[in-house]
Amino acid sequence: MNYTKLSTCSRIPIYDENPENMGELRIVLYGQSGQGKSTLGGIILGNREIFTSNKDSKKCHTEKKTITGQEVVVVDTPGLFKVGDDREEVVEEIKRSIKHAEPGPHVFLYVERFKEISQEKLDALKVFQDTFGKQAVDYTMVVFTTKKKKINDTIMEKTLKSLTRLTDQFQQRYFVFNIEDIEQQESQLAELLENITRVKNCTPHCYTSKMLQEAEEALKIRKKTKPKPEEEWRSFYDRCGLMGMAVGCAVGYFICGGELTPTTGAGVGAVVGMMLFVGIAFLGVLAKIKIQTCCK
Repeated sequence: MNYTKLSTCSRIPIYDENPENMGELRIVLYGQSGQGKSTLGGIILGNREIFTSNKDSKKCHTEKKTITGQEVVVVDTPGLFKVGDDREEVVEEIKRSIKHAEPGPHVFLYVERFKEISQEKLDALKVFQDTFGKQAVDYTMVVFTTKKKKINDTIMEKTLKSLTRLTDQFQQRYFVFNIEDIEQQESQLAELLENITRVKNCTPHCYTSKMLQEAEEALKIRKKTKPKPEEEWRSFYDRCGLMGMAVGCAVGYFICGGELTPTTGAGVGAVVGMMLFVGIAFLGVLAKIKIQTCCK
């Protein structure tokens, strides 16, 4: 079974690259900490420890090598979600990878472990989209790393199906790479580089600093227009309260008897109804949070 998939090109030529840089292949590695990203970068350059031995893992690390007559530049970025790291600082450093690959990378390798989809994977995807914007999609290929020499076809298909929420975002361009299979490493690498080159050859252009700036501006606009979480919750509780008042008012008015007048009953019903609906809404929120916590 072939575990590589590439879709057709869809980029629109935007940037005319200096002909002197056309012989280069510039790659930026992106992904969470502990996903095999740095190891993969080292394998591409023929030294699997060239990035993993880097003492300052919070900074971008650039290495070059001539492979089959072509200058290959690989930029390893800090891994996301590493315990103790400030996410904003990590993202700012990841942005600097564009300058490390000047005038810009031809390809982003989005590296993830070959495991079923998780919330952390989706969080990493959102960080990538927010950081580099929609234009980065056409310059990106997902590489799933694994250490298993043999993966059952059923498990392979099930895992790939689970990961479509990720691969769909990049037009189903992905590659499964076994970073521990030394015997097949050379053939795997040749196939990976061939696919990377195919992505690059979709157009002679690269992802640029201008595209990064546009992504930053788009994110600022989204943050300004998006309601704050506390405002969303306040609006939600207000709606629940109004609904409860309406229901309680109607019920209290029609079924009230004894000492209370229908008008008084309606008022009491409104208060009770409002408290009931808000209480139910609050319990619903707690239940949702509890379920999400248990499922992580």
